[in-house]
Amino acid sequence: MQRLSPEKSARVVFVTTGFGATPTGPSVYAHYLWDGFRDDPDVEFHLVAPEFPFAHPRAHATGKGRGSLELYDDLCRKAREVADALGAGVIIHANNSHLGRRLLATRHRLWGQLNDYQNVEVYRNLPRILRYYGPRRALALLRRRWLERQSVARQDLTLCNSRYTRQRALEAYRPPHSERLVVVYKAVDLGFFRRPTVLPPDPAGRDPGRFRILFIGSDFVVKGLDVLVEACLHLKVPAHLCVVGVEEAAFRGRFGSLADRLRASGFPYWFGGRLPRERVRALLWHSDLFALPSRSEAFGVAILEALAAGVPVVASRVGGVPEIVDTVGGGDLVPRVKPEPWCEALEARAQESGGFDREAVRARLEERFSSGGMLRTLRSLYLQ
Repeated sequence: MQRLSPEKSARVVFVTTGFGATPTGPSVYAHYLWDGFRDDPDVEFHLVAPEFPFAHPRAHATGKGRGSLELYDDLCRKAREVADALGAGVIIHANNSHLGRRLLATRHRLWGQLNDYQNVEVYRNLPRILRYYGPRRALALLRRRWLERQSVARQDLTLCNSRYTRQRALEAYRPPHSERLVVVYKAVDLGFFRRPTVLPPDPAGRDPGRFRILFIGSDFVVKGLDVLVEACLHLKVPAHLCVVGVEEAAFRGRFGSLADRLRASGFPYWFGGRLPRERVRALLWHSDLFALPSRSEAFGVAILEALAAGVPVVASRVGGVPEIVDTVGGGDLVPRVKPEPWCEALEARAQESGGFDREAVRARLEERFSSGGMLRTLRSLYLQ
């Protein structure tokens, strides 16, 4: 185990469930942190993940395990091993949804990443969870809520990804030290999403004469894909729906009759499943609108990425989404997650010419939500 060099001022062990090429939220965030702190002169940054595409003395792999509970347990065990080997004063930084009880007893400083309020609101959403996911998922979320409440009370710092998430956690968990819950916004790599002069081919092969709508999200029930499909079926403008993160078979398994109607309607659509970040970026560049009719959204990193790629946004007015759109602009917020108002919002955007100033939006993103700004904030917190 590599020891802390004398000139280092902070030791951090960051725990993530993913570090691959597929652009999941945990994976993208972990890459930002690894790239930002790997060579930092004052922070010795260690990463614990199931597997890595490279070998590095500060990248610690656990293997994938045989299920999510075993994976979380292995990650927590490895994080404690790494921290114990480093000595006293180490920060263990992990996502609250992936924490196990094993970390609650650690002697090291414990930081939690509160990226969602799904656990917080599990009681309110229990009927929907049972309907779409079944009792096993409901029990898993109830267990997560119980564990998260203990974690927030124990943590030396809880990093919330929006003001809304922080407020919901304070109301639900009533931790003894509210000042330990701080807001650190997730960020976007503006350089990665900058639109080139010559675009690569559209991975979906869409007709540029149609209004090209893009949806991104793996949890398509929470993200409201059914609402978007229903709204698209009533559009009076020629359009095309592109779906990333979801296989058509999975959508059909949850919304069979709606999937049948979509196929029979002749409305053009394309399901891409999970894709590498470069292909998602190309899809954004060839889209006229990014749509996110979420029923629940703690923040909305996909919204940041769409705006950074120069694509206007229509999203639900839920959770922390207004903290992006009301600050940066470049989009519309729909007050209700229903097909009728969503159809109206899509048609209004399709008929609107101009009004989206890409450079002005990018400037506001740089000011509030850049990856560099996020890393500077985290670095300051690590070194305090």
